[in-house]
Amino acid sequence: MERFQLAEPLAALSIATDLARGRPAEEAVRACLAATALADELGFSRDEASSAYWTTLLRSIGCTATSHEYAALLGGDDIVVRHAADAADLTVPGEAFAFFAELTRSTPARARLVRGAALAARARGVAREGARADCEVGARLAARVGLEAAVETSLRDSFERWDGKGLPDGRRGDAIAPAARLAAVAHAAVASADPVATVSRWSGRALDPQFAAAFLRVHEQVLATAAADDAVAALVASDPSLLLADSARLDEIALAFADVADLKAPFLHGHSRGVSALADEAASRLGLPEDERATVRLAALLHDLGRVAVSTGIWEKPGPLTPLEWEAVRLHPYHGERILQRSQVLAPLALTVGQHHERMDGSGYHRGASAAQLVRPARILAVADVLHALCEERPYRQALPAPEAARMLAALPLDPGSVAAVLDAAGQPRPRRQSYPAGLTEREVEVLRLLAVGRSKKQIAAELVVSPSTVHTHVVHVYEKAGVSTRAAAALFALEHGLLEPPKID
Repeated sequence: MERFQLAEPLAALSIATDLARGRPAEEAVRACLAATALADELGFSRDEASSAYWTTLLRSIGCTATSHEYAALLGGDDIVVRHAADAADLTVPGEAFAFFAELTRSTPARARLVRGAALAARARGVAREGARADCEVGARLAARVGLEAAVETSLRDSFERWDGKGLPDGRRGDAIAPAARLAAVAHAAVASADPVATVSRWSGRALDPQFAAAFLRVHEQVLATAAADDAVAALVASDPSLLLADSARLDEIALAFADVADLKAPFLHGHSRGVSALADEAASRLGLPEDERATVRLAALLHDLGRVAVSTGIWEKPGPLTPLEWEAVRLHPYHGERILQRSQVLAPLALTVGQHHERMDGSGYHRGASAAQLVRPARILAVADVLHALCEERPYRQALPAPEAARMLAALPLDPGSVAAVLDAAGQPRPRRQSYPAGLTEREVEVLRLLAVGRSKKQIAAELVVSPSTVHTHVVHVYEKAGVSTRAAAALFALEHGLLEPPKID
């Protein structure tokens, strides 16, 4: 792989933090564009501008760290909590009241005041520990993806306020890292429907008054910069650090964002790493070329990135999901696919991630794709994901012993070759007999595969080392069982049921 700008994949992956906070996609990217323009207006040095750039882009990279706590203590929907908190100054009584009113909106009227008071009593402590965790995790993740120590320091100050009423440590004024102060102004401006009014109102309170004044002087230029048509491309072009990365760094980026996704709920911790290791070993056993194996490994790390767009209360629900909750779950592969498509470096992984819940009989999601549409890395990933999940404890069931999970896996509509390879990789025995559609036997499937790709009966006989009459008998049985009478229809049957070599990613 050729070297690439570090900003290129990180800009796309920052969309995951937007979704985790209930914000529009690319809001962090646009805030970063605004911060870069403001840094220029304020005369920041190149190093200072670089710190501001990365701090603004990744300000919320650690936000999934406390999703479980926010869901458990503040109402179940961590995304609603973050969205409401971003729009409010909780040091102002009226805004704090509006915040708690939003959190209790679905509560019956008679219980609303009691529940609101209970939430208010514990909110400050939850918020302080949440901010500390968000900042600490964010700083560690920034170091892992290759950013300088100054960015780590700034990210630890992400939720401090100019007036000292911020979190977690109550630092005030110039004791807060300049990059964090600039990031706060940029995010407040871009997230608001009325940026000038919002920045003016928060100046000297949450926001550095000098940086706020700079924004107010040139707000039209700054907001025009942030409104670029292709925000991700504009952000990459404006990177003051021009940091480059290679394939090894891409692996670490994928690992970091795998952890971001898996921090969404405690029972998910390590899931993406485990699925990736299992899928990579299965791909090796199947003899995939190195580029396709890399696709499997990296896509497996990022396959659940779209989980962050679904509330933790849904993931942690112990009972059956409602139709609306189930629809939200069904969309998480879509969100992951769309995030990855925003990066040229990550785009080759997008289709595999988008297909990881598809099934060979078309019963999967989010597209309900047929077997013929499923690329080979996605087939492997789907199997590895299911097996690993079955062996994990979930809120609605206990973890299954590996042999029982393997038996369940073999009965699902998944790619047979991938099932065998994943079970081998997991050290579990293969199913004793493979089940094929329409009651086809193993030998009939072999004949069908060769027939479908255009081999004559004579060629099939030579390849399988049997007589032409035996091949003819098999073809007759195949046609009868599949309900077809032509080679073309037999080929279509084979495609529909995933019996041919799966397509490769371009």
